[in-house]
Amino acid sequence: MASTIRQIANETGLSAATVSLALRGKGRISDETRLKVQAAARSLSYQPNPALAKAFSQMRRPQTRTYRESLAFIIEWPTPEGPEYQKKVHAAASERATALGYKLESFVLSGKPSDHRRLDRVLLARGIRGVIIIPRLGLVRPRLYLDWKHLAAVEIGRTLSFPRNLHHVETGDYHKVIEALHMLKRAGYRRIGMAIEPMHIQQHSGIYHAVYLLQQSKLPAQRRIPLLSTYGPWNEKTFQKWMRKYKPDILYVHYAPTIFRWLKNMNLKVPEDVSIFCVNVENTEYSGLRRDYAGMGRAAVDMVSLLLENNTLGLVINPRCWQVDEFWEPGKTLSRPIDRFITTDGSLLSPDDDAKHPLSMESYSAAASK
Repeated sequence: MASTIRQIANETGLSAATVSLALRGKGRISDETRLKVQAAARSLSYQPNPALAKAFSQMRRPQTRTYRESLAFIIEWPTPEGPEYQKKVHAAASERATALGYKLESFVLSGKPSDHRRLDRVLLARGIRGVIIIPRLGLVRPRLYLDWKHLAAVEIGRTLSFPRNLHHVETGDYHKVIEALHMLKRAGYRRIGMAIEPMHIQQHSGIYHAVYLLQQSKLPAQRRIPLLSTYGPWNEKTFQKWMRKYKPDILYVHYAPTIFRWLKNMNLKVPEDVSIFCVNVENTEYSGLRRDYAGMGRAAVDMVSLLLENNTLGLVINPRCWQVDEFWEPGKTLSRPIDRFITTDGSLLSPDDDAKHPLSMESYSAAASK
């Protein structure tokens, strides 16, 4: 039977603390004492417990690392009254920064170049090199004019029109839309309509439209439903006219409250008359995709930390891109549930888990053509 540190202590006449330090090669232990403890350990067939050693190591480790430097968190709105996504990203980024030894400081920045130059001077004077940029949604073509050669900068999302070659953390929207449309087909929906506001389409470089039009191209011409945003002006009148003509059984949307209001004015109930799948779920009432804002905040800090450790400053030709997956939310806005396709923690079941609904592009195209 393996011995314990206390048995070695009894054998050598030393304290358990001295024996522990001698076995680990720590502390001011004389060579004579160390050799005496090691000899007793061999004679008693002592074997350290790796799980216990790891636990004590974790206990001795400080909860936060030594302060390294400050990171700038560039936002459009003051955090207390800013949008929810900004608050979630900031909270997670701040927690992660503290754990890594950084201090995260917020800077509210407008779209004025003069404000950018002023911030440049502040960052340079305070020696702040790491910068995290929250999605810039307040302007049509947002730009940031900073002296990038001194900065390790990471953009969350890709909303900036300049510069375009920042390192960034984003969601895998293209593949998620493919998976979502395929899943809805497998659930039994046959008339999927996309009603996403033009501004959101622009902010995501037309990804939603690209996937939807690919899906529609697999259908016979008489079964195709045009994009709402291309059918006429983005307003309730266009929506009602589009709904009455094409009668979709499910709507693929971004900002659900507007669509809910328009449907209510048509005396249509969700999900009894029409289902809703939302790409930006904010609560468990909606079915769709829920963005991992906390994960994006943590990933942005990790990337900035990596850039700083390697002294990678300035703009580069081939910026890094880290993707953070969204979670699937079954919600209550679908008449044909998708629970069987997803796990309880919001992950997508793999083909091995459910051989009846493979998620390859080939199987998606085949399902869409039916």
